[in-house]
Amino acid sequence: MAYAPAVWLAVQSHFFRTADYNTARYNQGQITQRVLDQFDDAFLFNNFNFNRPCLTFIADLIRVSLHNNVSFQRKDYQQVDAMVLVAIYFYANGILSKKIMDLVGLDKAAATEAVNVVSKLLAGMAGKFITFPGSHNDRVCVAQGIKDLSRIPNAVGVLGCMHVKVAPPAEKVSLYKNSLDFHSVMIQTICDVDGNLLAVEKCCPGSTPEQQVWESSVIFQYFKQGYNGPTWVIGGHGYQLSTYVLTPKHPSNVTDTDSSSYNAAHNQALSRSLRAIGSLKNRFRCLEDLGPVHLGSLDHVARVIYACCVLHNIAKKFSVPLPRELVPEPAHPVPYAAERSDGATISEAKVIQDDMILTCFHNLSEEPSQAADVGLQEGSLEEEEGRQPSL
Repeated sequence: MAYAPAVWLAVQSHFFRTADYNTARYNQGQITQRVLDQFDDAFLFNNFNFNRPCLTFIADLIRVSLHNNVSFQRKDYQQVDAMVLVAIYFYANGILSKKIMDLVGLDKAAATEAVNVVSKLLAGMAGKFITFPGSHNDRVCVAQGIKDLSRIPNAVGVLGCMHVKVAPPAEKVSLYKNSLDFHSVMIQTICDVDGNLLAVEKCCPGSTPEQQVWESSVIFQYFKQGYNGPTWVIGGHGYQLSTYVLTPKHPSNVTDTDSSSYNAAHNQALSRSLRAIGSLKNRFRCLEDLGPVHLGSLDHVARVIYACCVLHNIAKKFSVPLPRELVPEPAHPVPYAAERSDGATISEAKVIQDDMILTCFHNLSEEPSQAADVGLQEGSLEEEEGRQPSL
């Protein structure tokens, strides 16, 4: 994973410390059979889009969280398993299934509450399972992956926005209509080349300009304050070029093969964001349409989306395959962002971009796919020689 393994070790360590007592009771027969144990592996994957080890980890994670809540402390393994399975079935299929509710012993009211509770708990874990590379070594790891793919150096993530269809409140219909002409909420995402989510934030109506979402995000403030060093993220043409966001060259400025090669490589890197969002919607069909949005609050839909993002990274960690063939998210036809008004800053960004293009793409004979192969070979050599790749 792109984020630190220490995060997973800490989470699992916390779980095992908290779970010791109940595990002992389970092994001594004081706790009845888990609901998960009633189903075979094929049934679990076909209905929930997760394998047994991953579902067990998620259920135990939720149980530990519930243990810290007075209202839910008395829930046993079976009750927690039932809540988790109903919630994950909803994420995977977009509906509450009577068949599943009957199998796990929950009525519709209890199942609806289970989805709300599990969504809130998982969304609250976003800071543990969705982490932006904070250390130099973590930034090097993410940047090397992007450089191997595209030749673009110093990039510590790929920036994008995920649109999720909703039914908007009647008073705000136009606010939710996006550039693909459907009503949505949008979530800002940053991922690595493998599709791991590094940052997820800012649930907004679908017509919100991408640049506005970016500038109101926490991760933008981190870049602005210099926490991420001399690095940037790769963003589409809906963002303004800056020392933090590397955008493609406007078509009118693509006047030579260097710029053309750069734009092709940039597009190749940017496609990883579309693939990551496609993977999310592949595994979690609820993200095809989350239904009505309450006037004045996006909390409910935001919790479900955040929960799916946390589960996406957990599934990646457990190497759970997608349930069907991946179809990347279609790119939204947003206009090119207007240039910033602060001329000195944009001039500096253009100089940095032009210098990088000259250094990495001048007289490049290989196609972008061949360039990726060269980058991979270079990275392997650095690794074999024991040298740390530099940003």
